Amino acid sequence: MTNYIVEPPHDLPLSTKVKALRKEYEDAKAKLSTYKRENAKYRTRDVSMVGEIKARFSSPALEDAKAELKALEIQAVKDGKALPDKGAFLGKVKAKSEEYDRTVSALEVFVARARKEFSEALSDELVPMGHKEAAKAAQAREAWEKAWKAAQAARETLEKHAGLFSYCVTAGGMDTHPRYGHSQGDRLEYWELNKDGLLTWEASQELDYDQIPEKIDGLIEPDPNPPVVEEFNYNPKPRYFIASPDGYGSNWDH
Repeated sequence: MTNYIVEPPHDLPLSTKVKALRKEYEDAKAKLSTYKRENAKYRTRDVSMVGEIKARFSSPALEDAKAELKALEIQAVKDGKALPDKGAFLGKVKAKSEEYDRTVSALEVFVARARKEFSEALSDELVPMGHKEAAKAAQAREAWEKAWKAAQAARETLEKHAGLFSYCVTAGGMDTHPRYGHSQGDRLEYWELNKDGLLTWEASQELDYDQIPEKIDGLIEPDPNPPVVEEFNYNPKPRYFIASPDGYGSNWDH
């Protein structure tokens, strides 16, 4: 039986036969998981306390049954009746726990056999599948190379026209975009025009066209929020908002 470190990917190009065996294996695993989850209270486990010499085993269902039996015994003593049959009362739960252990054991064997059949069938197909995937990878690599070359050519075209745009917007002052050769990147991916065909204000900021001191109008979108120029106050008068006129002379200006 092959022990795969990595579970076989779901997009493996399996044959119909192997796909069916895979489904049987996955269904078996799901059945085991569902049974264990729905009957977990019957799973027997070691409940020994630290220091105990002999191991004690129990299950949540058995502990609940013991608590219920104790309540019935107390009520029987109180009512003067006979105690309930302990063996019969706890026997049902113990039988369920035994059934749980046997069922889980059988399901685990079922899962192991299904996995073995799937693994062996898969192993027989790995070599032909590998050849097919190698060929597909080669095709993808060629497509990637073509796309990369096309992207490089498009990038060169973008740089060319961005430089010509710079020549126009600077009236011959420069023939490359402002961030050409910048160590942090050219950011040409930000190039964007508005509906009027102007380079957007946001794009001009990312591309550093705002750093060019002299530009002709009509090519770059104007700043939508130009800074407000405040009138210069040649005789500022300080204002002390925390000051209080109480206790000061009449000539104190607040």
